[in-house]
Amino acid sequence: MNEAQPNLPPSLPAPRGPARAVLLLVHPRRLFLYWVKDDTLEQTIASASGPARLHLEASIAGEPFAEMDQSEFDFRAPGWYLAPHRSDCRVRVRLGLMEGETFRSLLVSNEVRVPREKSGEAEETWQDVRDLRKNRASGSRASSPAGNEPWAATVRQAASPARTSTVAPRHPVLGYLAMVLHAHLPFVRHPEREYFLEEHWLFEAMTETYLPLLDLLGHLSHDRVPARLTMSLTPTLMAMLRDPVLTEKYARHLDRMCELARREVARTRSEAEFASTAGFYQDRLQRFRTMFHEEYRKDLVSQFARLEEEGVLEIIGCAATHGMLPALAINPEAVRAQVLLGVSEHRRQIGRAPRGFWLPECAYFEGLGEILAEAGIEYFFVDAHAFRAASGRPRLDLHAPILCPSGVAAFSRDQETTVQVWSSKEGYPGDPEYRDFYRDIGFDLPWATVGEFLDPAGTRSMTGFKYHRITGSTDQKEPYRREAALRQVAEHARDFLDNRRRQMEHLAAGASRPPLITSMYDAELFGHWWFEGPEWLNAVLQGLGERGLRAVSPGDYLQEFPVSQVSEPSTSSWGEGGYFEVWVNPKNDWVYPPLHDATRRMIDLVARFGSAGGLAARALAQAGRELLLAQASDWPFILKNETAVGYARARLAQHLDRFRRLEESLSTGRIDAADLAVLEAQDNLFPEIDVGLWRSA
Repeated sequence: MNEAQPNLPPSLPAPRGPARAVLLLVHPRRLFLYWVKDDTLEQTIASASGPARLHLEASIAGEPFAEMDQSEFDFRAPGWYLAPHRSDCRVRVRLGLMEGETFRSLLVSNEVRVPREKSGEAEETWQDVRDLRKNRASGSRASSPAGNEPWAATVRQAASPARTSTVAPRHPVLGYLAMVLHAHLPFVRHPEREYFLEEHWLFEAMTETYLPLLDLLGHLSHDRVPARLTMSLTPTLMAMLRDPVLTEKYARHLDRMCELARREVARTRSEAEFASTAGFYQDRLQRFRTMFHEEYRKDLVSQFARLEEEGVLEIIGCAATHGMLPALAINPEAVRAQVLLGVSEHRRQIGRAPRGFWLPECAYFEGLGEILAEAGIEYFFVDAHAFRAASGRPRLDLHAPILCPSGVAAFSRDQETTVQVWSSKEGYPGDPEYRDFYRDIGFDLPWATVGEFLDPAGTRSMTGFKYHRITGSTDQKEPYRREAALRQVAEHARDFLDNRRRQMEHLAAGASRPPLITSMYDAELFGHWWFEGPEWLNAVLQGLGERGLRAVSPGDYLQEFPVSQVSEPSTSSWGEGGYFEVWVNPKNDWVYPPLHDATRRMIDLVARFGSAGGLAARALAQAGRELLLAQASDWPFILKNETAVGYARARLAQHLDRFRRLEESLSTGRIDAADLAVLEAQDNLFPEIDVGLWRSA
């Protein structure tokens, strides 16, 4: 039934307060349980003569809770994993001690919904999304029975020129393609040092992904190509892209890369197999420097917003710091703060509220649609199994949205295009002609040649200057040939478009309306991981019309086809395994007790000081920022994959320690104005943060 996890967490603030037990879903056959002991519980355990025991209880179809399983456990362990015997139920755990033959219950955990693993049997109903939202506001409900879908009567052209393509399709539409990119990086800002390795996550993404994407979208808009892309810009990413310290650092970084390009052209002049690539890099970097300074005035966010106004892009929102919402849902206030602050920050940065929302890690739990509706969101995205295990089987499978009872639409990731593009082994990015990601002169050349462009501390890192192609699975790599790679891009774009045409023909057979394929990817795949990705994306967007396909955003699709099937998506994510094991596992589960404890304390602080002004208001707002930054899903992800583990641990400890200091200063009434100013200058995002988002419901 269960297993202990004896790994002790690193030094973090210990959870305090009343004794409690917290249960988290990992996947339908695995739960994570931890507990917090107070002095009374410690004394009870110390004086016990019998063993500790867990009772796992389940409620099926709303019936009273009944025991599912029981076993001994150890109160000294930091946590425990359990295996429920069935899905589609609610579970909770009782922790206690055996006193002779009697079980003495000491703690009862929260309830957790164990999701369905196949579709439910809810009655098939259809609803106009506009009516559903109105009915939700008034408390009434109306639906169209199966077989009477009023699609033809509700087809409408998108009405907002600021949010839709202004160019009409040139061919009859066989089907629709929504290309959705998720652009996110954790907030990394270190003004105390000129060079900081983790800030290069941002600089690499700007040079290799964001500038190339802006360039191609600008050309599509200028040429009035009927193209449409959907892209999230997370609040942390936008904060970094507009931060003066980081933009000036990036400007200096770009200058250094241009100087390195000049030297590389000179160094490779006599090496015919590398010289043309060096020249290509020099031209490319000089163009990007001109774009960044002269065309974009160092403000990439404004350029994305302009492209949305011109119709080639729809920008969607995301949670404030990319928090893993299902793992935070033990405190609903944490989820509301992440979602509502994410929306308000999007409005502040872009100039208008987002229609769509990218759930961090596409992680959904049943009922989240209510919070999204409260935030004014019209649609979001989930992985395929969220549809396959929905409350009612979607009649149109993955190729049309379903409506949550709240009136918010869910779009499912298409599986075929995922494998074809995402996979480095089965998909296009692994082709032998494409540039190899790992062979970089930052590691290949002597330090005397390249060292001044790397970390002054002596750490080797990527420069972006890579002269080899993938070639094969061995370490033996052949020189990169740019022209050959672009020929392969054209071939792969044709293959993708031909496959989409065949897929649409298959899906459209007998259908009442054209199908929609929703293709979802991390934005950094295009340019950073797959260097030729932006050129491939450009070729795909330009070639859709001649095959009878149309690029749309999900918002466009809902305006054209507002009638959809009502069904609740299943709890899920797009992570490995389809649920939450990437973010809740023995390598990182220790992050949640202090995170949940800090959230509980933030709710208490807001109740006590939410109406305060002056220094107290500033300290409370900064406590909210530190809590949000600690909640980022990036930290447990890094811990699971063991990449920058030291940095992730340090960031978690740092933000939770800062939160603790601010809490103490508020509680004692001794707020150090100078210390507070330092924290505000360091973690300076969310200038309009509303601490009222943490008010207890």
